[in-house]
Amino acid sequence: GLVTKVGCMNKTATVTVSRWAEHPKTQKRIVRSKKYLTHDPENALKIGDEVLIRNCPPVSARKRFALEKIIRSPETLWEKAQAEEANKNAAQTTGSGASLGGGEKQGLLDVTAGGSEILNAVRSAKSKLASKMGQKGMAGVLGSKSMGAAPSVPP
Repeated sequence: GLVTKVGCMNKTATVTVSRWAEHPKTQKRIVRSKKYLTHDPENALKIGDEVLIRNCPPVSARKRFALEKIIRSPETLWEKAQAEEANKNAAQTTGSGASLGGGEKQGLLDVTAGGSEILNAVRSAKSKLASKMGQKGMAGVLGSKSMGAAPSVPP
């Protein structure tokens, strides 16, 4: 099931279990879901986790299921992806050593460019734009209306 609510009650999470069912008259497949209060002894569950729950003796008046295992957690997947990306970036910077250039070109910037190369490219693009505008500023580019005044709306 999927954890949909957590943190309202201590050691308790709401797990929504969905299944496919066939409508008796239309014979179409529809999703049927049911919510179960689940005992989470370590308060480890977070919203969006995919879990396996198992029925157990009553823990409280409404809790009849216990957490068996966490199948997949979006937060741990995100953390793993961040760690892999950090490892890949660390390997790129330490592996090449002297030259940062040499990656695949996309547009004006080098994909593996260092921070200073990107900053210089942005500054040069700003200066080119400023020279095109000349002394007029943004008002000259956008039209004769003043930038400070709000546009008038016709009635």
